[in-house]
Amino acid sequence: MIDVHSHILPSIDDGSKDIEETFKIINEACEAGFSNIFATSHYIEGEYEFNKTDREFIIEAIMQKVKEERIDITIHNGAEGYISNELPNLIKEGIVPTLANSKYILFELPLRAKVMYTDEVIIKLIKMNLVPIIAHPERYELIQDEPGIAIKWVEEGALLQSNYGSIIGRYGMTAKETLFKLLDSNAVHFLGTDNHRAGSIYTRMDDIKREFKKKIGRDKFKELSEINPRCILNNQNIEIEMPKKIKKRRMF
Repeated sequence: MIDVHSHILPSIDDGSKDIEETFKIINEACEAGFSNIFATSHYIEGEYEFNKTDREFIIEAIMQKVKEERIDITIHNGAEGYISNELPNLIKEGIVPTLANSKYILFELPLRAKVMYTDEVIIKLIKMNLVPIIAHPERYELIQDEPGIAIKWVEEGALLQSNYGSIIGRYGMTAKETLFKLLDSNAVHFLGTDNHRAGSIYTRMDDIKREFKKKIGRDKFKELSEINPRCILNNQNIEIEMPKKIKKRRMF
């Protein structure tokens, strides 16, 4: 499996607190069956502003120790950019990295607020020949209330990454129900752990894999956890089918 969303770099965001925890997490990921991890620590203007070069330096140091300890895993550069009007420029200037220097860029939205210019940012990124990946849409109140908005983002050219933990209710039942709607609509393209701590999602992967395979089958699970993420590593296009429409929830 290939993890497209993690917070394993030490002391640069709200993820791993130090290098010792980073290596605990890496060993957990390896034991869970992951061969590659995208290190997608937050990039939030004015809060978490580690740039692409600084991240590369940290990853190189980690990978040197990974090889010394013969851990069979590879860490790749990336970021979870926080949506803003400046995000396209920050990517263009080489401050916010794409995933493994590919054309794929991961970004997030606020969990509880509606951003009026989301579609504009998606279009700008696509015009830059980038492929926007929106992190964990099932967690956004906007999508929980109206999942069809996520379908519209896919129709515009964005891809969606859901969190493994959503299927076991880690973010509440509403997020789990929204994930099911997106999966049923064929609107999810990647899975990621969004792991922030040791002893967290990587240690629950047996249960998580069982639940996903029960819901979508082995072949689809492999597509979302390995085949599509490998296209990012190879900087290749991902062939997707347009998702099915989701009926808007009726209000009584």
